[in-house]
Formats: sequence, structure tokens, C-alpha cells
Amino acid sequence: MFLDLVNSTADRADFRLLPVAWGGTVSYGSGTAEAPSAILQASRQVELWDDEVGCDLASMTYHTARMIAPVKAEAPAVFLTRLEGAASSLAGENGVTIGVGGEHSITPPLVRAAAGKSELSDVTVVQFDAHADLRDQYDGTEHSHACVMRRLVDAGARVIGIGIRAGCEEEWRLIDSVDTVEIFRAQDLAIDPGIHQTLLGRLRALTGRVYVTIDVDSLDCHLCPGTGTPEPGGLSWWVFLQYLRASLSVSAGRSIIGADVVETVSMSGSQVNEFVAARILGKIVAYLRTPWSA
Repeated sequence: MFLDLVNSTADRADFRLLPVAWGGTVSYGSGTAEAPSAILQASRQVELWDDEVGCDLASMTYHTARMIAPVKAEAPAVFLTRLEGAASSLAGENGVTIGVGGEHSITPPLVRAAAGKSELSDVTVVQFDAHADLRDQYDGTEHSHACVMRRLVDAGARVIGIGIRAGCEEEWRLIDSVDTVEIFRAQDLAIDPGIHQTLLGRLRALTGRVYVTIDVDSLDCHLCPGTGTPEPGGLSWWVFLQYLRASLSVSAGRSIIGADVVETVSMSGSQVNEFVAARILGKIVAYLRTPWSA
């Protein structure tokens, strides 16, 4: 159970956690399928009082859904379609569903389920990531973790990529050719205070329907040494939280329709990876329940 609290029914929960044990398109480090169980276990050690924003995490109700896992030899397209159905069945007028991955390929079906449709022109996806994930195909499939944002852009979504520091030529050419993708590179955010402030302003001004996806490799490697495709030079914890809070700020004209945390991999002899992911889940809850103050 999330945070070691009583498991509410889905229809009564303020937040619904959907664990997704999926690693079907991993291309380097493996182990994302085991992450949801480890993250939920680690959440039992998260302090329930968020001192940053003055939020009691125990004051909300949570439903941790049954784990979604592949059956033997299930193809990515089949599994992801089944995942979308499961996520859609959790969706409701009240509460927010948060995906707990699992690899990043789970995000498009979660976004479609949260939006209630496959056409996403009214949705902005805030992407925390080391990688652009804008390839059309990778390893022979369009459902790869490396194609996540491409599938969302093709569906009409706007994407704001934060912490990006790796991508192939195809991806950078796409970024230059469309007006629906904004990229804030990790190195630019680190060395240019003006770009940092520009991003904060952009996130605080977001309107419409917003979905937030957090690939833990967006963070600096010491915060996620276990992840599928690590990249040096990531976001520091406190700067990441500034961007996350601005992304999740509940304000007039903005609706947060969902979120996910993906690409955690547990490591023998360490709990850093799963605990950081659990803390991010707690921060999502705290920020959604606490108004932004500049």
C-alpha cells in the first residue's frame, strides 16, 4: 500500500496509484518491471508530513490498484492496449491517477486514458527526462521507450521537455521543425539563470489540461544510479522540485489530468532508487494539494 496507509476504494480516493510492472522494450539496463513493488515498499518509509509546503500526506485518501503485468510473451502493443483499458477503468471525475512504472513506454496509454480520448491537441505533457524520446521507431517497434514523446506529438499533444541532454539527429530535426515541442536542455538550465527563470515562468503560466511524466533519469545520476539508460549531467533535487511544483500548480484555467514516475531500477544493497521515486510520488501529492506561492 502507498505510504503504508489504508487502501481506499478507487471511487473514494483522492489519488489512485497504478503500478505497472513492464520492461518489455528495455534496450540497456533491465529491472524496471520490478520497480513498482520496490517503490511502494519504500513509500512506507516516507515521512507523512511534507515540511516544504506544510502538507499532511495522511490527510488524503489513496487507492493502490492491482499491479498490471504482462502475460508470457505478450507483445508490447497488446500489453500497452490492455494497460490503457485498465487505466481508463480507474479514471473518474474525482481524484488523479498516477502511474508507477515500469519503463517509459507506459506513458502514452496513461495519457490517453487520463484525457479520455486518443486525440490530444488540448493536452500539454510536461516531460522530465534525460532523453528526447522522439524517435519514430527504435529496435523495430514504435512502442519503444525511445518513442514515447513521438507518439504523443503525433496524437496532437504539446510537449515541454525538461532536463533533456541526449537525442539522435532525427529527434533534433523534429524539434526544430515543429512548434508543439519545447526543449529545455539540462546544460542550458544549469549555466543560464535566464533560461531557468524562463522555464519557471512557462510552467506557472500553463493552462488547459496538463499531464506530467517523470523519467527518473532526468535527475543527476547520484539520485538514480539504477535506471535503464543513465546520463550524466542531470537536474539537482531542489531545482527539479521547483520545476515539478510549478508544473503541478493548481490554478484557474489549468487541470492536472494525471502523472507518472518511470524508469526506476532497484540495485542490490541500495534503496536510493526506489526511495527517491517514492519521495517524488509524495511530492506530486503535496504539490497538487498545496497552492503555489511565488
